[in-house]
Amino acid sequence: MFTLLKSRFSKKEELTNTLSSTESVDIIENTAYEYLKPLGFKKHGRTLHRFVDGDMSQVLWFQNGCPQKGVTDIFWLSIGIRIPECNERKFVIDTPMKKYYREYECDIRTDLGSYVNGSGVGYDLKKDPYRIAEDVLKKIKENIMPVFDLMSSRDGVLKYRREYKSFDLFHNRAVLLHEAMIYGRRGDIEKAYECFNEYYKNALDEYTYTVEHGSQFYLKKGKSVMYLNRRTGESETIVAKKDGYVTLYDANDAHLKALEELALKLDIPLLYHR
Repeated sequence: MFTLLKSRFSKKEELTNTLSSTESVDIIENTAYEYLKPLGFKKHGRTLHRFVDGDMSQVLWFQNGCPQKGVTDIFWLSIGIRIPECNERKFVIDTPMKKYYREYECDIRTDLGSYVNGSGVGYDLKKDPYRIAEDVLKKIKENIMPVFDLMSSRDGVLKYRREYKSFDLFHNRAVLLHEAMIYGRRGDIEKAYECFNEYYKNALDEYTYTVEHGSQFYLKKGKSVMYLNRRTGESETIVAKKDGYVTLYDANDAHLKALEELALKLDIPLLYHR
C-alpha cells in the first residue's frame, strides 16, 4: 500500500513539474471560477467579471507574471471594482456598456498579496499549482468576497470603502472625488458639490504647502537629481553629500488644473481659489 501511494504521489509531482506557467494559472483560475460562477462571475480570458448594482463591475485578474519585465513564473491575483461615473468623470453616463471591464479600468484596486499579507509578493508557479489554487480560493472566500459583497452597490461603496483602505492601493486618496461623482450620478448635487470642494481644498492645501516648504526626496551619497525649481523657474541639480533626504521645490499644479477643468465641465462652483 505504501508503495502504491508513493507511486501515485510521484506521478502527480512529476505531472506538476512538467506544467508550464500558463497551464498552472489555468488550474488556479479554473478552481476559482468553479466557485465564483454560481455567484454571477463570467470568464473572459484571464479575467473573472460580474456586474453589480446595474453597471458596477467587480473584477479578478489572474496575472501570469509581468512579460514587460521578463517575469513569467510568478502569479498575482489583481482585484478591482469599477464605478462608471468615477471612471468616466460624468454625472450622466452615456457611454455604452462593454461586455466586461478589465482590472486596470477599475477605480478601487488592489492585489491579493497586498490586501491579505500586506505585501505584493506573488505565488511561485514552479510550485504545486493545486496547492496554490487551494490557498488562493481560500483567500478569495475569506478575504475578497466579503468585501465584494459589502461594496456591491453604490450605497455599499459610500458606507464601507473608508473601512477598507488597503483594498485600494491606487486611488484611496481620491475617495472624496469618487464620492462626489457617485452623489452627482444619483442626483444629490448639493452633496456632490460639498465632496468635490472638500477634495479640491485638500489638493490646494497640499500644493500650497509644497510651494512653501518643498518636498523631500531621498538620495544616496554622491547621487544627483535634476529638476525644475518652481520658485526660480530654472533647472537645478542637487548632489547628495551624504545619504538622506534633500528638499526639492518642485510643486506641480497639474492636478489642480485638471480639477478646475472638471469643475467647469460638471458645472461645480469652486469655493476655494488659488
